[in-house]
Amino acid sequence: MLLIDGVKYKLWIPEKEVEEFHPIVKEHYKEIFGIHSIFIEGSKLKSEAGKGSVPDGFIVELNEKPNWYIVEIELSTHELYDHIVNQVGRFINGIKYTETQKKLIEAVYHHIQDNKQRKAEFEDIVGSGEIYKYISDLITKPPILAIIIEERTPELDEALDLLKYSPIKIIEFQTFVREGAEAVHAHLFEPLYKPPVPTSTPTPTISSPTGPVNSIDIRFWSSYRDYSYIGIWKKYRNLFPSIGTTIELLDSDGEIFQADVREYEGSMQLWFHDLFKKHSYLREGDIIKITIIESKKKYRVEFLREGRIIIRSK
Repeated sequence: MLLIDGVKYKLWIPEKEVEEFHPIVKEHYKEIFGIHSIFIEGSKLKSEAGKGSVPDGFIVELNEKPNWYIVEIELSTHELYDHIVNQVGRFINGIKYTETQKKLIEAVYHHIQDNKQRKAEFEDIVGSGEIYKYISDLITKPPILAIIIEERTPELDEALDLLKYSPIKIIEFQTFVREGAEAVHAHLFEPLYKPPVPTSTPTPTISSPTGPVNSIDIRFWSSYRDYSYIGIWKKYRNLFPSIGTTIELLDSDGEIFQADVREYEGSMQLWFHDLFKKHSYLREGDIIKITIIESKKKYRVEFLREGRIIIRSK
C-alpha cells in the first residue's frame, strides 16, 4: 500500500511484459537514465559465431561522462534464470564483435540524424557537430547492462552471478494505481542518475552599466540555422521566462527579433524568427552571447568569433 496525502494506491503487477510493462518503462526512460539520454529500439546483436539475440533497447547517455546501456525489461514471473543467462549472454558476446558494433553505431547515428530536434539537442549537449565520431567512440566502449524489473528476486541475482558480467544495473520499477480510479497511477524506482540538488535561485536583476551583467554564451552549430532554434542548459533557465512566452532580442544593428520559449523532452529552447537568416555569416564555433536588458522580457544578442564581436558587413 502506498499512501499519498491520504489517498491510497495499491501495487499493480503487469501480466504481459511486452504489451503492458514495456510501454510504461519506455515512457519514463528519461526519468530513469537522465534528461540527456536517448532510447533506441533494440536490434540484433550477433556474435562472431553467428549466435544472436535482440535486447529490448539501447540507451545513449549524454552527460559529462557519457555511457551507453543494453536494456532488458523483465517481469519476475517469467523464467528469469534461463532467459537472462541465454539471451543476455548472447547480447554480451554479440557486442564484442566488430561488425555488430558497426551496425549499432550506424543505427544510433541515423536515429539521431533523422530527427531535426534530436540532432540539434545532441550537438548542444556534447558541444560538437561530429556526431558519428562521438557515437563510434562511445559504442566501442563496454556497455552497462541495465535490467529493469518490477521485483528483484533471488533467481535474478543467481542468473546475473552466473553471467559474470560487469557493470550491471538493476532497477526495480513498481507501479501503483489509485483505489477507485485505476487510470491514476504512480511509479516507484531509483534513477540511475543523480538529480540536481534544488537550490533557491534569485530572480536575475540588471546590474549597473559598470557592473557585471547576466548573460550566457552558446556555441553556434550549423543545425541551429537549419532549424532556427537553440537549446538552453537547465542551469540557465532562470534567466528566461516560462515556457510558452515570447521574448525580444536586440542585435548589434539595433534591430529587434522575437524568440518563442518552448520545451522539447524536458529541454528549454529558444525558437527564433529570422534572426539566423539575417546573420547568415555565422559559422560553427562562433559564440552567441545573450545578455539580459529587461528581466524575462528583453535581451541583447551578440555574435563573437575568437573573442571579438562580429560586425555584419553591409
